Amino acid sequence: MKRRTVLLWILASLLMTACMPSAVAPIPTLDSNAIGTFIVQTAQAASAQTQAAIPPTPTITPTLRSTFTPEPTATPVPSIVFPTLTPIQRVQYYRVKHDNQLARYDYKSRTAAKDWGGINLFTPETVPLFVLPSEGTGTHRTVVDGNWEIYINFLNNNNEKKLRYLKANDTALFNGAGFPQLESLTMGGNLITLTEIQNGWGKVKTIDYANPGKLRDVDYFTRPDLVHKFVVVGYDRDTKTTFWVNPPHGAIYWPLVSSRPVWISLERLEPFPILPMTVKAKVTQPIRKTPAENGEETGFVLGEGESARIVEYYPSGSNVWGRIAGSGWIALVLNWKYPTDWSMQTLPPPP
Repeated sequence: MKRRTVLLWILASLLMTACMPSAVAPIPTLDSNAIGTFIVQTAQAASAQTQAAIPPTPTITPTLRSTFTPEPTATPVPSIVFPTLTPIQRVQYYRVKHDNQLARYDYKSRTAAKDWGGINLFTPETVPLFVLPSEGTGTHRTVVDGNWEIYINFLNNNNEKKLRYLKANDTALFNGAGFPQLESLTMGGNLITLTEIQNGWGKVKTIDYANPGKLRDVDYFTRPDLVHKFVVVGYDRDTKTTFWVNPPHGAIYWPLVSSRPVWISLERLEPFPILPMTVKAKVTQPIRKTPAENGEETGFVLGEGESARIVEYYPSGSNVWGRIAGSGWIALVLNWKYPTDWSMQTLPPPP
């Protein structure tokens, strides 16, 4: 019985031992470097997962600020290409017609009229410039004292006889009111340009009365559109012809200036031929580097019968020069003669 009891106790002990859990393994100690690496790896993994969940973002390329400026660049537009690249004339010149070109004078000098009341058959060939674009609206008076008088004297080389004639109150420009009340007049053959055209009338470009700028180099030979020449018209009853001469004391000039806008009828004007145009030489002449009778020659000539393409005008005094495309200058009007077939019905003032 005793032996049986001991055996049962041993079996119970073995059973209890088998049911007990084994000892817990110790947690290994983590290295501080390993901790840092673990955190980094965890963060990278999380970032990768987050990026994978976000929709792809398009790559953005920054756009540079616009460099457009109004000048001098411009938006290109379709253009007409001409066979040759030649400049088109920039200024349209006009000559004031003479008496013998006008029906109002029966195509003769005004002195040829039976009711001409002058003491002789000579008179200034005046042409009125009106204050409005309409016939009979009246001329305008501009005061030309002070520096303007000095300028007028300068234009006439301070010649006392010429100035006395010009400023007289019974000659032309200062009639009635007397000097310095300059009447808005021009004379036949002179050159003008227009700033506006309206219903058959043109607004005349004049020297700015309030702000004339520097006038030292502005004279009949550099700007015949702004400085005009005195023209006397006459009539020969024997030959029944109209002619033009300088005043008694020689060439006289005055500035085309007005303190208000003035107008002229287009019927009183002949426009210069439109450029570019081809001309043929009547006589051989040198091609010059500058538009002047004493201008330096290029060494080339435009021979009689040869043609040239003119692209620009340069009026100087009573002469007109034309620039040949890609070359120099030739005379179109020289001392009342036409060296080429270029011509106008209106003669310039006497040279």
